Amino acid sequence: MKKIKNITCQLVALLCFMTGLMLSACSQDSASERLETPDTSNRQLRLTAATRQFSMDGDLSAAPSITRAVTYTYPSITGWKDFNENCNMLAFIAKRKSNPASSDVMSRLLSYTSASNDWQANITVIDTSYVYQIFGFSPIDAANSSDNVSMSLLPSSTNYADGAQLTISGLKVLTLSDPCVIVGVTAPDVNNNYNLQWGKFDFTFKPGTVDVTDYMGILLDHIYSRYNFSIKIDADYAQLRTIRVTKMTLEALHDDGQVLGSVTATVSIPANTTNTNPITSVTYSRNAGTRSVTIFDKTDNATYPNGIVLDKNATNFQQAGFCHAPGDQRWFRLTTQYEVFDRQGKHIRTNTAVNTFNTANFKGNKITSTAPGMEHTIQIVVNPTYLYMLSDWDLDNPTMTVN
Repeated sequence: MKKIKNITCQLVALLCFMTGLMLSACSQDSASERLETPDTSNRQLRLTAATRQFSMDGDLSAAPSITRAVTYTYPSITGWKDFNENCNMLAFIAKRKSNPASSDVMSRLLSYTSASNDWQANITVIDTSYVYQIFGFSPIDAANSSDNVSMSLLPSSTNYADGAQLTISGLKVLTLSDPCVIVGVTAPDVNNNYNLQWGKFDFTFKPGTVDVTDYMGILLDHIYSRYNFSIKIDADYAQLRTIRVTKMTLEALHDDGQVLGSVTATVSIPANTTNTNPITSVTYSRNAGTRSVTIFDKTDNATYPNGIVLDKNATNFQQAGFCHAPGDQRWFRLTTQYEVFDRQGKHIRTNTAVNTFNTANFKGNKITSTAPGMEHTIQIVVNPTYLYMLSDWDLDNPTMTVN
């Protein structure tokens, strides 16, 4: 009988202990973190994106070199961003929970489809009663794999509700893509409109235990700057020769001439309620390498399959541009292949010009550093060595000058 009493007391004590644990666990989840009774559901997550647009420069004759160095007022969204099938995205979906464990963060690769103009992924949501935060990076491709992107809490923070820090390694110093991070999310309203807001990352899944599609609008912002080349032919020389650019490749250089290859970018993104850009800092660590980017090649360009015929006015960007890891790195080496024709259309020769230039030495507006989302235009002029004394050599071997 005494043994039975002892066992009964132990069971009561164990029951009290377990009840205390359960109450303690429940008390860790605030009302703002949990919404209702937990449930598990299979989901199709569909994201539609807008972005702060690069602003094109309409007047290239105003300056001989850099013609744009613009900062932006937020918000300045001009429409949905144009994406292609290679613009996959890595999204981090974190529970709004103090001291989150690794199991409280889901990372998903979302594939873009042009048929519906959105990203899609199938996921299982263990608990839809939580508020979640959404962060992410695009594009994910062969060069920027999902293995190279990680997310962590902000320093001194214990909750992803405060924002996050993304680290992206293996980024190209120069690229034709547009590296972006998520800077705001929202669910559509009853009229399926997205009221995108800078600095807001909260997202709630629809309650339910059956298959549900969750739609979300996301706002992206650039972590690279952009350059455009405007190429023209000297007006007097254009009366004698036609120039057709066939290929352009570019390298970024250290001040000592060493080629740069990749970049590691660390992006701090604190949440805010002021509808302003949440990116407070981006730090770039550059690594040496042997990487160049082809910014134009007639062999894979449907618009200019025979090359770019240069105009004496250069009123457009001639379809040649690239994105660049911002900072004080300003040395570049441009290799341009072009063909020379006489006025009767006879092909005279094929030239290759190599121009190493420093953007801080431009004749017009000098540029010594760049920032994410800023855009610049570099003018290039093709002309003979001496216009007033045209020898056959000068006529058929024009020089290419980066202003």
